[in-house]
Amino acid sequence: MPSPTLKKPTSLALALSWVLGWIGTPLYLLGFGMTVLVFDPILRLSYLLGGYQIHQNGIRLMNRCLYQCLLFNGCRISWNTNQNLPDPASNSNTKIFVANHQSLNDIPPLIWKLRTYRPVLVSKAELANGIPSVSYNFKTGGVIAIQRKNPNQSLVAMHRLGLRIASSGESVLYFPEGTRSRNGRLGTFKSGGLEQLMKSVPNIELVPVAVQRSWELARWNFLPLPFGITLRFDVLPSINAWNFDGDTIQKARAMMQAAQNAVQQHIHKPHAA
Repeated sequence: MPSPTLKKPTSLALALSWVLGWIGTPLYLLGFGMTVLVFDPILRLSYLLGGYQIHQNGIRLMNRCLYQCLLFNGCRISWNTNQNLPDPASNSNTKIFVANHQSLNDIPPLIWKLRTYRPVLVSKAELANGIPSVSYNFKTGGVIAIQRKNPNQSLVAMHRLGLRIASSGESVLYFPEGTRSRNGRLGTFKSGGLEQLMKSVPNIELVPVAVQRSWELARWNFLPLPFGITLRFDVLPSINAWNFDGDTIQKARAMMQAAQNAVQQHIHKPHAA
C-alpha cells in the first residue's frame, strides 16, 4: 500500500508548519532519544531492586516524558474523557482499552493517562530488540510481543495474556487494526485477540478510544514533523460483555464491531481544534 503522505506543502498553513517543523523536529528527536537513553539504566536498576511494579511506575513516567517532547515541536495533547473512563477501583470487570492506531506517538499518552488501570501493552515484536528502555520492557512483561505475520503466535500470546490478567487484575491496551493508518482512515478492528482474552476473562469492559491527527506527524516521514499539531484522544462509552448474547467468540466479534462503529462515528464528527 503506497504511503499517502504529502511530498511538499500544498497550502500556506502547511508551508508554515513545514518551515517551523525543521526548527522543532531536531529538538523533539533529541529529547526523545535522550529520554529513552537516560531511562534505560534507571529502569533496569528499578526492576532488579524493586521488582515489576516499581519498574512499571518508571515506564509510565518515561512515557509522560516522551510525549511531552512533542512540545518542542509546538504539538499538544487534547484529552476528552466525557466521564467515560471506568472506575479504576471497580473489580467487577476486566478493562480492555482498544484504540485506532495512527503512529507511535499514540502510545505514550495512552500509557500515562491509563496508568491507574495498570495496562499491559500489546505491541509488534519488532520493537522487542534494539530500542533502549522500550525493548527491556518486553523482557519484564510490561509489553506483550505480537508477530503480525504469525497469527498462531499472536493468538497464543493473547491467550496467555488472558490467563495472566485473570489473576493479576491488570488491564490491557492494544490496537485491534493490527497496523498503523497512514492517512487517518480507520481500518478493520480484528476480534481474534479479544476472543482469546475472553476465554479467561469473559466479563470484560471494552473501552474504545478514538485517536485523531496523530498520523499527521508522519506527513513528511519525520523530515520534518509538522509543527503545531494537536493530537486528540477521546474516550468513548464502555461496551460491556453482559449486553451481548452468544458464546465467547460471538460476543467478542460483536463487541469489537461495536467498538469499531463507535470510533468510526466519532472521528467523523466535527471537533473544535
